[in-house]
Amino acid sequence: MKNLLTALFVVLCCSATQAQNLADFQLGKNDFYDEGHWGFALSYSAITNRQAPSPDNHNASGFAMKIDWKKYRAGSGERRFFYQNKSVGDMIFVLGSEIRRGTGVERGENSALSNLVGWSSWGWNVVSSSKLNVAAGFNLNDYMIGSTYIYRTGQVAQSPVTLEPQGYYWGGGPSAFVDYLLNDNLMIQGFAAYSIAGWRAVSVSYATVDNNYPKPHFLHLNLELQSNLFHLYGGIEYCRLINRGDIPNNTTRFDLIVGYRF
Repeated sequence: MKNLLTALFVVLCCSATQAQNLADFQLGKNDFYDEGHWGFALSYSAITNRQAPSPDNHNASGFAMKIDWKKYRAGSGERRFFYQNKSVGDMIFVLGSEIRRGTGVERGENSALSNLVGWSSWGWNVVSSSKLNVAAGFNLNDYMIGSTYIYRTGQVAQSPVTLEPQGYYWGGGPSAFVDYLLNDNLMIQGFAAYSIAGWRAVSVSYATVDNNYPKPHFLHLNLELQSNLFHLYGGIEYCRLINRGDIPNNTTRFDLIVGYRF
């Protein structure tokens, strides 16, 4: 996957002729800006929790998928919208993991960080030039999180426990966007968001629940290379749970993606 992204970047950069105006960037025969575009991507995803008692048991990686929707405008003060959903791909990933491990519905040590409805961000352009756009706005996101631990006394393993922070949360906060035109064929897009969980809709059914435990925050970082050749795009995505309580948990998710946008 890394080699594929590297090759894509080199080919597209080498194919440059003369840089155009960012607002004129094309996606196939269509304008990228002012029109909405779906993206479907294959991802190689890795979830870790280095603060877990046995962090090696909280390393999960494999192939998944994501969908997203972008409707961006390039003019000064104009609005943009970015939506991401990884739930369907994560369900396939989890099912595949269970089949490989052969554990069925048995509880095991792991950490999870995903969504159900999806992650949505709105922004308004505060800088708009021929090659650079910068936008600021806000996000409204949902999160499915949970970490299950097995503590040991000597060689004796205790029963699995799922501790705070856990459950299904909704939150929001500030978002920022950056678009930069590299050449006629390639644009780089950056995205960052900070989301403050304000409401836990559901707890994990078998969790040890503490309603007074501080609700978590979440950090998102995305970096994408968007091509107008073959509608391809690729990039990296990072999401981290920011635990505000005293139970160790720093679950992070890293996704390497290659997709098709139309």
